[in-house]
Amino acid sequence: MVAAAQGMKSRLLLNLLLIAVLALLGAYLFLNQEPEVVKSDRLVALDKNKIKRITIVKNSSFEMDFTRSQTTWTITKPFRARANAEVIKLVLDLAEAPIINEIKENSKDFGFEPPTYTVTLDQEIIKFGNINEVTNEQYVQVNKRTFLTKTHHGYNLPYDPIKVVDRRILGAEEIPIIFESKTWRAERGIDGIWSMTSETKNLPAIAPSKIKIWAMGWPYTTATETTITGKSPDYKFESIKVSFENGRQITVSIKKIKKGYLLRRSDEDILYKVGNDAGLRLIDPYEVARTL
Repeated sequence: MVAAAQGMKSRLLLNLLLIAVLALLGAYLFLNQEPEVVKSDRLVALDKNKIKRITIVKNSSFEMDFTRSQTTWTITKPFRARANAEVIKLVLDLAEAPIINEIKENSKDFGFEPPTYTVTLDQEIIKFGNINEVTNEQYVQVNKRTFLTKTHHGYNLPYDPIKVVDRRILGAEEIPIIFESKTWRAERGIDGIWSMTSETKNLPAIAPSKIKIWAMGWPYTTATETTITGKSPDYKFESIKVSFENGRQITVSIKKIKKGYLLRRSDEDILYKVGNDAGLRLIDPYEVARTL
């Protein structure tokens, strides 16, 4: 009985020692293993929310440069303007474009000589080639590696620079606090209440609530047409100076035309066309007050 008990005790100690050795070996292997290399299933390893610069080159047709400030993207080449947020969103979706297949061989049939589009997201360059007619997938090249991806990423790229322009007169970050023309001034006070002063006599006072409605109409006004212009703003026509909450200031020159108004911001190279009613409401707060 005593011998049997001692034998069981010896086997128990041996098992505990073996478990301890295995645990130590497992810990050693875990701590000293090589880090696993995770193969990306996307064309580029970028966070689209952190991208600051975009360049788009369409073969020999055009080249466009964009920079981001907070939430607003600005076109810096070939003209100055705010970019349409929806167009930029489609371009940034490239950062999440999946790899369908990697092509090991090279061929002129892939369409990279030259590519139809070259898109640079920060430092990552993506070249777009032909469409594979059998699989209806597009050849793309990243760092000299060729892949197939879904065709909609190429189809969503802009085909005309003017189509990328934001048609809104003011951008999302541009919150107006002062409007000033040659004869009147509207200003939002520290308390958030709007007031207006005018040099023109015999004009009725405008209630603060109506001035606010007029002022908030600026960010929501959208042009019916946009055109690129290289000319400097012509301030011989009527103009309104607009100051924003972020400290920036622009001057909007206004020209009356047969079917509406042409507006030109001092910081952009775009003519914004608006209709008669929309233009009159922008330049004349008293007109808005009369209709409320």
